[in-house]
Amino acid sequence: MYNLIHALSFDIEDWFHIAGIPEVERRGNWHEYPTIVEDKTDLILDILDEYDVKATFFVLGWIAEKYPDLIKKIVDRGHEIGSHGYWHYRVNTISRQMFKTYLERSITVLEELSGQKVKGYRAPSFSIMPGYEWAFEVMKEVGLRYDASLFPTQRGHGGYAIDQRPQLLPSSISKTNFIELPMSVMNFGKIKIPFSGGGYLRFWHEKVLQHGFNKLEKEGMPGVVYLHPRDFAPDCPRVKMSQFRRFKCYFNLHTTHRKLEMLLENYKFGTCEEVLKQWFEVVDLEELIKNKEKYLEGVV
Repeated sequence: MYNLIHALSFDIEDWFHIAGIPEVERRGNWHEYPTIVEDKTDLILDILDEYDVKATFFVLGWIAEKYPDLIKKIVDRGHEIGSHGYWHYRVNTISRQMFKTYLERSITVLEELSGQKVKGYRAPSFSIMPGYEWAFEVMKEVGLRYDASLFPTQRGHGGYAIDQRPQLLPSSISKTNFIELPMSVMNFGKIKIPFSGGGYLRFWHEKVLQHGFNKLEKEGMPGVVYLHPRDFAPDCPRVKMSQFRRFKCYFNLHTTHRKLEMLLENYKFGTCEEVLKQWFEVVDLEELIKNKEKYLEGVV
């Protein structure tokens, strides 16, 4: 694909929004914890300014309400705002109605603060799993245009067996044919290895990251990078968790900054919306939605 761009995204949440850790799951206590989200999001914004790159920021509604100036900073620097939900509940732990209520609440606050139409969503912990496809119908109902939640391999909080190309979800998954931007993996035979975000990006050596992106570019496939403010915080507070989770959450935090710079130096990045528009060759995602039959699986 000519002038291929990859999707650069950040899930804007604080260090204590780690899913499945009882010590920080009481939402009424969140205001008592020290915060890193403003400082590290400012760092991310400065890095992107240095490389003149735009990204998608999937922001928690709770964060937006607590730090409204942060949303204005993101928008003023030309980035896309997406929803990461309101409370950081995993989709597979709440009801359809709760999901809709919190999603609408997050969209309302994000649109009011940003002045942007919120088009994209990413589920906390990529938690849309088989059996929870109703989430796409809800996203369509509340006016979203695309999702970036499906992880095409098994992981700690689920995973979903799907090809990693951008696509209109087939009717076997979503009756709405909703637009999906799946996460990136490297294929080693039948094994799919995550590499381009969060703890995976921190774990792998820079040469492995380059191998993954070079392979994607050779295939004409856009990759997706996702990071969090806490990925840039080697000194962030620690809480009690299993040894395995501790490794995933805190390993190689000191390498994130340099690895992101390496990627920005070697590959072209843009927002999730930009990647989708390039892939489907449309000027606006509305065009794709209105003419979805033309782009159904097997046509593109």
